[in-house]
Amino acid sequence: MNCICRIIFLYLRIFYEAKMKSAELYFDECDKMYELSQILTDIDWEDAGRLYTKSYWELQYYLAKQNSYSFRLGSNLLEEIVACLLGGYGLKAEMGLLAFHRMRNLHLIRPDVSLPEIERAISRPFRLNGRKVHYRFPHQKAKYIYSFLQRNDIEEFESAYGSKLRNKLMSVNGIGPKTASWIARNYGNCEDVAIVDIHIYRAGRLAGFIDRSWDIQRDYFKIEESFLEFCHSINASPSKMDSIMWSQMKASSRRAIELLNLKSI
Repeated sequence: MNCICRIIFLYLRIFYEAKMKSAELYFDECDKMYELSQILTDIDWEDAGRLYTKSYWELQYYLAKQNSYSFRLGSNLLEEIVACLLGGYGLKAEMGLLAFHRMRNLHLIRPDVSLPEIERAISRPFRLNGRKVHYRFPHQKAKYIYSFLQRNDIEEFESAYGSKLRNKLMSVNGIGPKTASWIARNYGNCEDVAIVDIHIYRAGRLAGFIDRSWDIQRDYFKIEESFLEFCHSINASPSKMDSIMWSQMKASSRRAIELLNLKSI
């Protein structure tokens, strides 16, 4: 009889916990719906219907808010730095990743690697979308990576985060503000930096929070500050907004250029 009572009690407990779980999920969904209703009320729908306006990006952000984002390319900070060094200005993102994966698969991301080993690895042709392609600037990039891997202060980077990590990274040959911000964002999911490239620049120009007189190289931190202010004004995560803007502007770069040309008339 005692055993039967225990079994009944166990079933009752499981039933009660399941009901409580369902109630928690229900109220959690209600909270999300209320939050979304408040957000949708605040959006300027007429403006949101026009491509690349501030309200357009606000709507795009909240439509994609529930999506999960993983920015890391490497399994540790050393790999992340090498991966981002292999990407950047004048290189397609796909080519940088191909070069990074080859270096990692060949176990070349290590302090005792030689410069010729790195250069040989990224100079050999790659296959991209069924075509044989070559990595641009293999000699220059190999020198940057080799120089970085020979540093005796690499462990110090691990203790930094966000903009502090970016500042340290800018002491590395071949790493400027954009690449340093890219590494800091990827590795730490930080929200105090922005990866200002041509796609974010165009998005900001079209939305009106980046002045047409600003230059990506010369005014990088001014553009970054304006981007962060825009994100904060709509309670958006800068890292996620950056990713949303980048992917959309990259996919429709020709259309964005056409709109910018019309805006300049």
